Amino acid sequence: MRKQYPTLSSHDEIIDTLQDKGIDIFEPESKREKMMAEAMESFSLFVLDEEPDLCKEILENDRTESVGLLQGGNDIYSIYRVMINGIDDPNHYRKPVTLLLNEFYSRHSGKKYRDIFTVEKLKEYMLLMCQRRSNSRNCGDFASLGNLMFILQFGGPTEGQVRHIDNMVSNVQICLYMSRNCPSTVVYELEGEDDSIVDCKSLLEYWLCEGYEVPSLIVDILESKSTDSLKAKSYTRFFSFWKTLDNHLGCFGKLYQRVEYQHSLVLDPGSTLIAGGNEVHAGPPTTSSRMFAFAIGIPEDIDDAIDKGDCNDGEVQYSPFTLHMDFCSIIFSILDNEYVEECTDKVCEAKEFLLRILIDFLKDFTMKEYLLQIDPSRKQLIEWLEVLLDNLDNDGFVEKCLSTACTAKEIFSSPDVRRITKSRRKGKSSRRGT
Repeated sequence: MRKQYPTLSSHDEIIDTLQDKGIDIFEPESKREKMMAEAMESFSLFVLDEEPDLCKEILENDRTESVGLLQGGNDIYSIYRVMINGIDDPNHYRKPVTLLLNEFYSRHSGKKYRDIFTVEKLKEYMLLMCQRRSNSRNCGDFASLGNLMFILQFGGPTEGQVRHIDNMVSNVQICLYMSRNCPSTVVYELEGEDDSIVDCKSLLEYWLCEGYEVPSLIVDILESKSTDSLKAKSYTRFFSFWKTLDNHLGCFGKLYQRVEYQHSLVLDPGSTLIAGGNEVHAGPPTTSSRMFAFAIGIPEDIDDAIDKGDCNDGEVQYSPFTLHMDFCSIIFSILDNEYVEECTDKVCEAKEFLLRILIDFLKDFTMKEYLLQIDPSRKQLIEWLEVLLDNLDNDGFVEKCLSTACTAKEIFSSPDVRRITKSRRKGKSSRRGT
């Protein structure tokens, strides 16, 4: 169930607040831009209203791995992500975007937009909006786009997404709205945002200020292990993409903070929202069909990072629950391997402290989709969470689940640890698999 937070009262007040947060909304201004906005609306009407069955069939019959589903939909109304490839792709003629556009061009409503609404013109429009941001904020030019896609749903209602952060620093995320009266992305304003959680030190300070009695072992880990390489140890290597605890919290740590306000607008075709790379946001709840284009904007000074595989394209995503779940796995592994001299009660106290925070996040936004976001190799964790979700309203059962997770090391241990343990039992090497 999506929790609702306070909102501001007027459109202008929301716009001003978003601008203060580094989030811009640009409207089509020139005759050319307005014509492009008109074409986008016509295309969205064709897809969502005029030929929804045909267009949905194209998406669901895709065999090019261009179509996926996003969290936030339900069993009746799915939210589709449709990757957009240019004509330089040798298989572009088979891609669902090409098929959708060709169907659109073949109809009376789309013929006049054949030369106006193309993939290349869509990219030009989005980069033009990025240039407006550059001009208004004097923040440098944008060289290219990445992760370009259409996001759409046929009908509603949907509950919307859990709030999250997509790792795309130092890029920006671009949402170009195409359907009329389109609910925008929800952006969250956090309590104490000027003192955001950016590392283990600030996380500990936050917990202490919130009145938590932080166990001594947790304090010690946060103070002494924050910059340790997770790749260097077999029992934390599964999370090597975090690099260190401090590094990962630098991007995602603010998810621990309480929400003060949520900001969202209803926008028309051509309106473009551009936000920084680690804003807390979510897809909005909806009551009807919706369509927009999404991309990341890549600044000139990091454009060559794409060739090196270093571009943060937003594919690494965390919500408060999934962030703390992985945090628990790392800390539990450290406790089980580096604090073996400590008494069992102290270790269980530390684990229980973290697990109770995990339960709070789960109750804040409860959904079965969390199970789909966990690596399938973490089978014991998935099974534990599934049982917990089914009995979350039963306080006694929740306590049993917490007790089990404190003592059963295999639930939160990483797949690396289980592989190593298993191979050692068989007298084999502990080399990690792929």
